Amino acid sequence: MDMECAGPPTPGEGTTDESRFEAATRIDKDTTLSGDVRCAQGPAFLVTADDVVLDLGGHTVSGQADASAPGPGIVLRGVSRVTVRNGTVQRFDAGVVIEGGSANTIEDLVVQDNVGSPDGEYGDGIVVNGSRENALRANVVRRNGPFSGISLGRDAQSNQLVANTVADNNMLHTGDPNAGAQAMGIRVEGPAANHNRIVGNTVTGSGGDGIVVLSTCDDFDTEPPCVGTPPNEHNEIAENTVNGNGTSGRGSGIRIFAMPIPIAPVANTVRDNVADDNAFYGIAIDAGPLGSRGNAALRNRAHGNREFDGSDGRLMPPCGPNTWEGNDFGTVNQPCVRGEADEPPPGP
Repeated sequence: MDMECAGPPTPGEGTTDESRFEAATRIDKDTTLSGDVRCAQGPAFLVTADDVVLDLGGHTVSGQADASAPGPGIVLRGVSRVTVRNGTVQRFDAGVVIEGGSANTIEDLVVQDNVGSPDGEYGDGIVVNGSRENALRANVVRRNGPFSGISLGRDAQSNQLVANTVADNNMLHTGDPNAGAQAMGIRVEGPAANHNRIVGNTVTGSGGDGIVVLSTCDDFDTEPPCVGTPPNEHNEIAENTVNGNGTSGRGSGIRIFAMPIPIAPVANTVRDNVADDNAFYGIAIDAGPLGSRGNAALRNRAHGNREFDGSDGRLMPPCGPNTWEGNDFGTVNQPCVRGEADEPPPGP
């Protein structure tokens, strides 16, 4: 039978951050749903014990029928070795959130139509914050936003994203295509989102980039700005198919993203991916004053992208401390991206 969640707490003098969990059903033992669940706000389920399985039993955990409910649908808070599987999570401001803990598994879910506010805490399908060694595998993650299908946030380390289908996270279904400009398929946001493996996923139709490793900054007001912020480093992006991203008009297949001030990504590997027909670049490693460094693009294939199939933002010296080897690109912004030596400057 279908279930209705308890209503949200009544705001008042005693309301605290913990109040948002009052309506949640606590999961502290193995649980299999017997019907669909609908909630006026999230979370619908808060997992509070280690070593349990929450099996949705093929059912749907849903927010409101015509809009996203505030709060995430399912939260794993400070727990380890938990499995959530086999069902649909939809119409919250995030589908599934892992906060802290380690070695959890999110598998065989459909996580869809979770839409948050651009000014809010969430706007993603699946979020991992401050947690390590989790496995996200064989999920279908679609039509979430305005931030991402899957987000690896601060101190998300040594996680595995394997064989997920991440599609149409672009906000087009809301009727406002411009709202999807920052909607990435898989977003490695950090800071210190390190040693994660993103392998064998299919990422299509993102509003912005398909897979992106971002620059980081804790405080723009320090001098120099962002001092002390750790970069996102040593992530492996391998064997993914990342086609047709950038529905907002500008987005790459896979991008190591750097900006003039924030701390650039370091020592990430992009290998054996296919990145075709994206709105901007196929495979890109950006530059910056401090620069992305030690990143490697190896044996990727990219064709039919609107700007360049392979692009390195380092111009002086060309490609700088990043490595390009064995790639199959139709167009490149400089010869070193193709693995060729740059032409010497013309003589006097």
